[in-house]
Amino acid sequence: MDTLEQNYLFRPAKYKETYLVFLLTQFAGKKIIIFTSTCNQSLKLALMLRYLNFKAANIHGKLSQQQRLNSLNQFKSNERNILIATDVASRGLDIPSVDIVINFDIPGNSKDYVHRVGRTARAGKTGKAVTLVTQYDVEIF
Repeated sequence: MDTLEQNYLFRPAKYKETYLVFLLTQFAGKKIIIFTSTCNQSLKLALMLRYLNFKAANIHGKLSQQQRLNSLNQFKSNERNILIATDVASRGLDIPSVDIVINFDIPGNSKDYVHRVGRTARAGKTGKAVTLVTQYDVEIF
């Protein structure tokens, strides 16, 4: 994975959403997948980002298959440039041309991390992965 640039941001947990918005502003115009650990966190971020006028779609395990497909199609067709997802989207989905993967929550194990960041830098293209690390994540990270 020579074409994948991996970074982390160590920030206090109470400013996590603020730094996410900062990152999204820095990466404006890019195709981004944001991974969360829970369905509720995914929904919360989607609502917050839409309120802030980001074009965000949401995909998680509590959605119906049709709702998941709708979100995925919005992302693929560039109607939405941000996809907020749980690990339901880290494997098995055909999502071409993702520029950046942001791990809002640290995955539970290293295999999930590899699958998440593997969504970018495919087929010889370059990509970035950024993981947000808080004081509660240091031991896991």
